[in-house]
Amino acid sequence: ELFAFWGLAGAATYLMLAHRWGSMESSQSARIALVLPFAFDLSLLSGVAVLYSHYGVNNIANLVPILHTTSGVGVKSMVAASILLFVGVTGRLGLWPLSLWLTRTATTAPPVASALAQSVWSVVAIVILYRLMPIIAAPNVATLRDLVYASGVAAIAAPLLALFGNEPRRAMVLAGSGVAAVGAALVVHAYQSTGTTYAVVGVACVLAAAPARAAATLAVSAIAAAMRTDDLAEMGDGWRRMRATTTALLLSGLVIALSAAVAMALAASSRSRFGLALGEAVLLVSIAAIRVPFAIAIGPLRRRRAFEPDRVREGAAASLSWPYWLALAGAALAVASLFPAWIGFLDGQTHKAAMATSLALWAGVALVGVAVTVLTYGTNKDGALRASAWLGVGLGRVRDGGPAAFSRFIAEPIAAIAEHVSEWIQQGDGELARAAAASGRVALGAARAPAVPLIVVLVAALAVAIGLLSPGVFR
Repeated sequence: ELFAFWGLAGAATYLMLAHRWGSMESSQSARIALVLPFAFDLSLLSGVAVLYSHYGVNNIANLVPILHTTSGVGVKSMVAASILLFVGVTGRLGLWPLSLWLTRTATTAPPVASALAQSVWSVVAIVILYRLMPIIAAPNVATLRDLVYASGVAAIAAPLLALFGNEPRRAMVLAGSGVAAVGAALVVHAYQSTGTTYAVVGVACVLAAAPARAAATLAVSAIAAAMRTDDLAEMGDGWRRMRATTTALLLSGLVIALSAAVAMALAASSRSRFGLALGEAVLLVSIAAIRVPFAIAIGPLRRRRAFEPDRVREGAAASLSWPYWLALAGAALAVASLFPAWIGFLDGQTHKAAMATSLALWAGVALVGVAVTVLTYGTNKDGALRASAWLGVGLGRVRDGGPAAFSRFIAEPIAAIAEHVSEWIQQGDGELARAAAASGRVALGAARAPAVPLIVVLVAALAVAIGLLSPGVFR
């Protein structure tokens, strides 16, 4: 039932993201939106198949009690199933580097489809991860530790890469991916530290960020369409020309940063290495989520060819309310996470409220990111955007150079070796065939020769050979 729903929802998501055939860019993004999610779904199906082949049970409630009591099931099989399940779920959750199907379709898919893919799939995936964690955590401590490391790296890398380049929609997708990775890391780390009651905090984090991610996608898409560009360096003056949409985008970015900070205050210690790593992620998420609306809000909107800034207006009034409602819903969920009643409602257990010092610390981390962004872009917006553009160009060169280096140093040598080996095999086959034909002719000639003269000749040849090889003949 889980995979059936997963597959149907995945097919619907693909049709929403990729059902555009008017340009080459859209068709290329459509391939990404088809191949990667299909691979994630196949990974989930493979993990379910491995578990069913060993236990004969496909119900989570019935499977957990017999994980360690079923004979004939080794640790390797359980590790393989855990990794397959984790990859399948986190791929749909949009963790870096598995978020390519979201970043590549951010500029080509309809805004509503992209917003639904980012928000709905993140909620579904984090809930499934929360339910599957007793199975994923069952094999051994080393596997669980590696999954925590992977989630932490994704939480830092996604918002960090959002600073590379000036594409606003891609940057907001990566900022949201960073929050999702923070939530996933909190869920997995709760089972590593045996404090499983705090796993639901990761679910609450992603749940609070999901409406804000949808609001940010709708708002930034409306701004990009009105300003006719997907480059932050060409955007500006949004606070005067599109105040309502820019404000909605700013509120969405603040909620995204706030949701991560609140979750850290509830479930992470600032004195641990895990807390330090995710603290860096919270700082980067706040910078990545705020720099886009702030860069759009300030600075001039310059004239370009076939573009007149005075024609930039707000969208239809009916479309302006949705980003606000979604941002307010995200803010309400983030604030509700501070109350034990809401966390207890999610998992049915008793929880304690966050300490005031911890909340102030992690909120301060997010505010530092906001302050750094405001100071940097307020002082020299053009310089900051040039720096991010330069970083984006460098990243693009590395990304383009990777396949070229792979083709030059790995693919082409392997193809040349295979070609030469194929020629040698064909040549060897020909020589073997000729040798077999010659031996066949000799055997056929021997079969046709008279038996008595042939035996006499062989005996004479054998006698001569023995005589020549005997000791003393050449002395």
